[in-house]
Amino acid sequence: MSDQVQDGAHPHYLDAVRRAEQALRSEFRSLAVAHAAFPMLTAWGVEDFSHTIHSLGCNYLAAVGREAGFWAMSEYPVRVPSRSAAHSVRPDVAWWERVSGEAVVLGEFERAEARKPVKLADKARNLLQAHQALGERPRLLLLVGWALAGTDLGDRDAVRGVMASGFRAADGTPVRGLGRSSAFLLATAVFGDVGGGRKLLAVLT
Repeated sequence: MSDQVQDGAHPHYLDAVRRAEQALRSEFRSLAVAHAAFPMLTAWGVEDFSHTIHSLGCNYLAAVGREAGFWAMSEYPVRVPSRSAAHSVRPDVAWWERVSGEAVVLGEFERAEARKPVKLADKARNLLQAHQALGERPRLLLLVGWALAGTDLGDRDAVRGVMASGFRAADGTPVRGLGRSSAFLLATAVFGDVGGGRKLLAVLT
């Protein structure tokens, strides 16, 4: 579920966030890019081995960004200052707006475990840290958890709570919750078990 972007920020950046969210929601309804460019996900099915599904998911989300007119890449390290020593977090995907060159989307694609929201909550923390480190312009933070159809993911309010309220990093540095000029999109990629492989069935928001 997305928080709606609000006024109070430059209209150009707000428009970029809206366009990015619209592109993602449209793709998740149709899976057009997935069907056209990732038949191994939508038609053949892939083995759930090592990082195969994760790698395909990251590349898929980057391809959606490029199709929507943004520059996009997977695995984008962001330097995060801390009270001890700088470190980095690495969102699985980033989109840049072509006119401004600003990062408009930061995203994560992560296996979701039954009734264990902690992994997704940790990914939400990564996204917030990267967002703050890059400068808190209006931005869309995307978190896609993937699971087999029928998996009970339980209550994901903890994930939304991290985004809304922020958290304190391990070194004590406060990380603010997502501002009103940005948006959060939480989605679930549903896979089916096809002959021992995994096939993307739907992306639910």
